[in-house]
Parts: sequence; structure tokens; C-alpha cells
Amino acid sequence: MTAKVRFGRRALVKLVAAGALFGGAQWGHRRAARSAPPDAPLSDEAKALAARAWEGLTPQQVLDCHVHVVGLGTGGTGCEVNPKLQSWASPAEALKFSVYLGAAGITEPERADAQYMELLQRYADTAPHGRFLLFPFDKAHDEQGAPLDAESEFFTPNDYVARLAKAAPSLFVAAASVHPYRKDAVDALERAAADGAVAVKWLPNAMNIDPGSPKCDAFYAALERLGLPLITHAGEEKAVHAEERQRLGNPLLLRRPLEKGVRVVVAHCASLGQNPDLDKGEGAAWLDNFDLFVRLMEEKQWEGRLFGEVSAVTLWNRLGKPLEVLLGSPQLQARCVNGSDYPLPAVNVLMQTRPLVSAGYLSAVERELLNEIDRHNPLLYDFVMKRTLKREVGGVVQRFAADVFSARPEVFPRLAGG
Repeated sequence: MTAKVRFGRRALVKLVAAGALFGGAQWGHRRAARSAPPDAPLSDEAKALAARAWEGLTPQQVLDCHVHVVGLGTGGTGCEVNPKLQSWASPAEALKFSVYLGAAGITEPERADAQYMELLQRYADTAPHGRFLLFPFDKAHDEQGAPLDAESEFFTPNDYVARLAKAAPSLFVAAASVHPYRKDAVDALERAAADGAVAVKWLPNAMNIDPGSPKCDAFYAALERLGLPLITHAGEEKAVHAEERQRLGNPLLLRRPLEKGVRVVVAHCASLGQNPDLDKGEGAAWLDNFDLFVRLMEEKQWEGRLFGEVSAVTLWNRLGKPLEVLLGSPQLQARCVNGSDYPLPAVNVLMQTRPLVSAGYLSAVERELLNEIDRHNPLLYDFVMKRTLKREVGGVVQRFAADVFSARPEVFPRLAGG
């Protein structure tokens, strides 16, 4: 079976660049992001591993709460991608975009948006299946609430995602993405909620949102009134290079929405990068964002209101303390939900199994079977891998609890009973 191999950021750039030079960009992004199509059905052993992953779970209650929807705007979707990502005048951005194209399975740019969803739906419609929370993505805005088109990599409208969810309600549910500085932010949020949105997605570092700013208070009041959780990225964001924007990912800034009564879900459990310890004042030491997240989780007043989300914690560049702590803490897991961060599971240079074996989370046999599943369905791979990985400490086996993979009603009240 084909092994996944380890690449750092520089190796990824070299790999895709070589593909562009010696066989076209299609060659490069396919090697970096997608394996060749499988030439045979799953083996009985791989099917058995996938079946074991569903043990103890009710498929109708399973939720992947971190699935991106992106597009080029083909077919009237309203989606946008910043032109700099599509031009080799900006090589680093074009390389990244080429990898995303491969991960999304885009081979026909003229129908890219439909093709993205066709592949996602094929992956998602694997029986038994749960549901998938689809993310739109608002633009970055300035301090006065005006859109910053040149600084926005992607834009995916709320109404497009709502239509997708309504067209396949057994598979998809819709989130909304609304920048809180917009003059119409509360109105836009109310429209999205009326159209079926069950959560709101932010990426503060990329969208220029300070979660600790009073400018967000009216939006927080609307979130609390509408019963919508805020799923917000925390920690470092690789798409952002300015240090001041990275500080917007400081988990401690999330105390403000928590104080306003908002349910907050911290994407990736803030498992990458560092930020200043705001509790220590000016000149404070920088600590791992994950440690700041754990500090928040340990503050009793946020119980029932603050949650973590475990997408990306198994990526090779995040392996270490976050995954060890999460697996070893039933208390944290009782307040965590799962997400795949699709299409990242289809980016082979990030989703690697060899480091998981080296760290003792998987056996060599499990690795081979997971690699086989990955070649058939990277979305299924992400689920089965998280349900399979484990570690033994002092004779006790630690793994993600089944409830992590369910749509917790305390997190998603609009999905309760649905």
C-alpha cells in the first residue's frame, strides 16, 4: 500500500513547483493533495476497521462540525476566490491554491463549484453516515465595517450554503459566517438563522475580528438571543503572516463573548502557535495557545458555555501535547466536538499516518488499512482514524469518547431532537 510521507512547508512548495515545471500544475497538486483513484474496492480488513469506528455511535446523531464550502463563483453561487491565489504572479499563493484544487477534486474549473459539492456529497454519502455542518465564509472587514476585498482569500455566501443544506438535509446542515463589524451584522445574522443556520463560523486572524472588542457586543447579544453557537478559530492561522493579526487568535480574547452568554466552540482547541498571556499585562511571556485554551476550560464559570473542537489536532505539525492532553482528559472530552476541516483531509502532506505510528497512536497494520481508506474517501479516513487512534498509559487505554462525535445538544440547541 502507498505510504504517506512527511513534508514540511518548504518541501510542499518544492514538490508542487516541480510538478508545475515538469508536468503542469495539475501534476503538482495531485501528488501533494490527492492519491490516485483506487483501482479496487476496499479490502475486507479495511471495511472491518471502518465498521468498528461506528460501534457505540448512532449515525443520525453523528456530526462533523467543520466542513468548508468554497468555489470560484461558477453556476451563480456567489463564491469568490481572491485573484492573487489564481495567478502565478504570486507563486506561494498560487501553489497553495493549486493544492486546494487537488484536495477538492477540481478538474473542470468552468464548473468548479458544482464539482466541489459533487465530490463532497459522494464522500459524505457513505452509509452509515452522520451529518456535516457546512461553513460559508465572510470577507475580512476594516474597523469601520467596510469589506477588504484585497485581504479576503475566500468568500462563500450564507444563502448558497443554506441552499446546499436544504437540498440534502439528511447529509448537510448550514452554518452562517457574518463579520460582526458590518453595519448590517445583526440583520444578516437574523436572516441566516431564519434560513436554517445552526451556528456561526469566524476565523478572526484572517477576517480581522477582535473577539474581545466592544464592537462585537451587539452581535454577541444576537447570538445569545438566537441560540447560535460561535465556532471560532483560535491559535495560529497559516494563511496569515502579520503578527498583529495572529494575536486575534488569542484564546483569552474569547472571554468577552462568554461573558455575554454566548456558546463558544474553539476550533482546533487552539492547538498551534503562541500568544501573549493577557492575564499578566504588558510584556507578559508568550505561551502556547493550547495552554491558554486549557486555562479557559478550567475556569468554572464557562462550564456549559465553552467547548473545544478537535479538527486538525492529528495533523503531523500539531502532534504532541494537545492530542496527548485531550486523549488523557475525560473532562475536556466531555466538552469537545469533532470536525474534519474538510478539504484538509485530502491534503496528503498534512494528513500523514507514519507520525501517528511513531508516536504510538496507531499500529502498523492500522496505518496500512487507514491509508487504504484514505485513497477511497479522505472524509471517511479522518473519522475512522480519530475513532481508531489510542494510547495506553499506566495500563489504561485512552481514546476519543463516542460523544465527541455526536451533535451535543448543549452546543447545538437548534439541532436537538433533529
